Amino acid sequence: MKRFAHVLNAARGQLKIPEPSRTRVLLEMASDLEDSYQFHLSQGCDETEAVRRAEEAFGTSEEALKHLTRIHESSLGGMQDRLSGQIGTAWEKLILLAIVAFEILATVKIVSHQAFFMFLSPFLWPIAALALAALVFTAWKLYQIFGRRGSDVRQIRSGLGALLFFAGASLAVTGCGFLFHLQRFFRHNWESAPDSLFVNFAGWMATMSFMMILGLMLAMLTALFWFVLLHLAARTERREIEALLGTEA
Repeated sequence: MKRFAHVLNAARGQLKIPEPSRTRVLLEMASDLEDSYQFHLSQGCDETEAVRRAEEAFGTSEEALKHLTRIHESSLGGMQDRLSGQIGTAWEKLILLAIVAFEILATVKIVSHQAFFMFLSPFLWPIAALALAALVFTAWKLYQIFGRRGSDVRQIRSGLGALLFFAGASLAVTGCGFLFHLQRFFRHNWESAPDSLFVNFAGWMATMSFMMILGLMLAMLTALFWFVLLHLAARTERREIEALLGTEA
């Protein structure tokens, strides 16, 4: 696909949008140019003619590039692209990894606490299921990023919003669990054993605290996974476009 490097380089200089949004646009253009080139080859054109027709069909006019710029500056995807480019230096990456490691260790510490299973909330099971789904999805995306062989690099970002859904769902379940345990504590204890209201308070607090802390920690960890994958996707896209342009990443 380096046959279109001059077209992509020209577009790169005219696109007035920040990275990695610009890389995303160039990858789309490169794919469209290659598809058009293969189509004209299948119609009997020689390679030179197929290249010429592909470039004519997907010309990088100033008006078209301005339109692409407006789309990516105002879209949610453009905002996510800009966010994924915020981690650049080695220190920033190290800090991000330290935060992720801290979140994982803190979660493991909570689950391994000897009192954890003594005060087990039923809401922990859906929270754990959401966390497991997020972990499996993250592992799949890491495989796509580091183990892909000839796959479309544009597919790496596909479905990343699912992690934000898992994080939001974890927070929603945690909130529902808080309201459930709150009303259950006062209703059951006030009606059945009002004299033991404060005696049972410690057990109620332990059950609800474990549930809420774990739910919040897993939601934050899932959001961090989303941010890391977004950054890795941007880096992979950047390397891909640099290879197409014949420059060093």
